[in-house]
Amino acid sequence: MIRNVQSTTAVATATKPTMYELNERYKDSPVRTNEYEIDGKKFIVHSHFIGNKDIDMIISEIAFNRALNESLSTTKKVA
Repeated sequence: MIRNVQSTTAVATATKPTMYELNERYKDSPVRTNEYEIDGKKFIVHSHFIGNKDIDMIISEIAFNRALNESLSTTKKVA
């Protein structure tokens, strides 16, 4: 049974920040700019490094996944 119930509460809902707000928030963060060409169109990508990730955990995950993929992709043929 589906009821039509309003989903408004006393707590204000969070809104998605605007591009201006994000630029202001992360303006002091390191930025890397790359240019890509796809189907003759040039795209410019700005990557902002805000430091929200644990680099040790990320490197460990990458190394684990690479080792797992390499070990699963190499199969020994029995003669």
